[in-house]
Amino acid sequence: MDFSLAHPDMIDKLILVDAQGFIDGVGPLSSLPRILAVLGVRVLRSIALRSFANNVAYVDKDKLATDDAMRVGRLHTHLPGWEEANVAFMKSGGYSLSRRMGDIGGKETLVVWGRQDNVLDPGTAQKFMDVLPNAKLKWIEECGHFPALEQPEQLVKVVEEFLCMH
Repeated sequence: MDFSLAHPDMIDKLILVDAQGFIDGVGPLSSLPRILAVLGVRVLRSIALRSFANNVAYVDKDKLATDDAMRVGRLHTHLPGWEEANVAFMKSGGYSLSRRMGDIGGKETLVVWGRQDNVLDPGTAQKFMDVLPNAKLKWIEECGHFPALEQPEQLVKVVEEFLCMH
């Protein structure tokens, strides 16, 4: 979304999959004292939080919300500089795009959403439809937050249909 706003001349079509375009910033977390921000970021790394997020993200929990998936989901939290970068992000106030979403304008846009997404409210898909005049919405059934993992065949089908439209 940000790239399409910064470089509209380089974009012909846009595909948004369970996108986070309407959650602005980190709210009051930006004013936390640094020590509390560090502790909060460390919670993001915790096995308990990652396991919870893993269980919320999928419809087919037996297949996809495994301990191995949780471990893979935590790998990036152990990279050098991850903690400091996240504290800096939090202290900066976070990232905000919602006021700019309408600036994407008339680009052909495909909004794809997992019908059972418990990470980002499926009602958010309608917000994209409200501000993007040339958008089409496709629901992926029996799917949580990650269509590419949970229903890859359905996702590929709707993307191919969108890209092949004239």
